[in-house]
Amino acid sequence: MKNACIQILRKVDGILAAKSPGDAVAFKNWLRQISQSVAEASSEGGFLGIGGVAVSDAEKATVAEISSALKLPS
Repeated sequence: MKNACIQILRKVDGILAAKSPGDAVAFKNWLRQISQSVAEASSEGGFLGIGGVAVSDAEKATVAEISSALKLPS
């Protein structure tokens, strides 16, 4: 599922570049901000929310993949 979504984001990047280059960066940053907010939504690990990390390594990697698919700096 994640790979399919990343592929769609690559297509979105191309569509935005072709159809609305002036708005592309703002829209792509908005998409990335959504992914960052989702990654930060709950702690990972720990016990009852104590001792966990805000964003897991897997979530960080996924946000980086999203940034890459949208051709944004990480």
